[in-house]
Amino acid sequence: MPVGSTGIMLTMGKVEDTALPEGMHFKIPFVQRIVSMDNRVKKLELSTEAFSKDIQTVSATLAVNYRLQTEKTFEIYKTTGTAYEDNLIVPATHEVLKSVCAQYTAEELISKRAESSDKMRDELDAKLSQIGISITDFNIIDFDFSDEFISAVESKQVAEQLKKKAATENETAIAQAEREKQVSIKQSEAEAERVRIAAEAQAQSTLIAAQAEADAVKLAADAEAYRLEQIGKQLTDKTILNTLADNWNGELPGVIGAGAAGILNLDEMVKGGAGE
Repeated sequence: MPVGSTGIMLTMGKVEDTALPEGMHFKIPFVQRIVSMDNRVKKLELSTEAFSKDIQTVSATLAVNYRLQTEKTFEIYKTTGTAYEDNLIVPATHEVLKSVCAQYTAEELISKRAESSDKMRDELDAKLSQIGISITDFNIIDFDFSDEFISAVESKQVAEQLKKKAATENETAIAQAEREKQVSIKQSEAEAERVRIAAEAQAQSTLIAAQAEADAVKLAADAEAYRLEQIGKQLTDKTILNTLADNWNGELPGVIGAGAAGILNLDEMVKGGAGE
């Protein structure tokens, strides 16, 4: 028997109860013959259809890698002969595809393709392993849908893209407005600070000028008071008499004395003396 194969002995067309392992075996010519069952991994590719949860037609191309379990090869041959692929694997794959597709909407089959593929592989392996066939790999090569559904999906995708674009543009506009607002606030704050500083500087300048003017007035007043004080210190009775004498015009006062009884009219007295 070739490497990786199991032999089934037929005697006069009857299946013997013992499977032959790989290696050399003898048979009776014209009476017995050996059928070789390959236990190595094989690949099956098939196309099939199903309906999704939302009743959309799903056309799928699937790739199934499988192998016959050595210990059950004899039973497989007794049940289906060498046509186990067409009689067991293909029908089971169709059934699993229909079962899993019915659990997802068409959109979900696209967006959750890996998940649905894993579920199909697990279900197919569970179904076939009972009869001696192991699934080593399973892939969805392609999913196809009706033209109407594809058009609807494309329209939805366009709408989603436009919605995202509008949202992005709106967010950009809001961000720009916020930036402009912050710039305006900063400019207003800077202008207010400039005005405040200018006002403080003007007030300080006015205060300094007023203080300087007050100081100047005080200094002038102090100087005048000092001058008068010095003049006052220099004034004596003699100085006053000399000043009066320097400024006398040679005329006596008309009257002297105080009160009505004590007033003397010097002019009349001088005139009277001259008449006598």
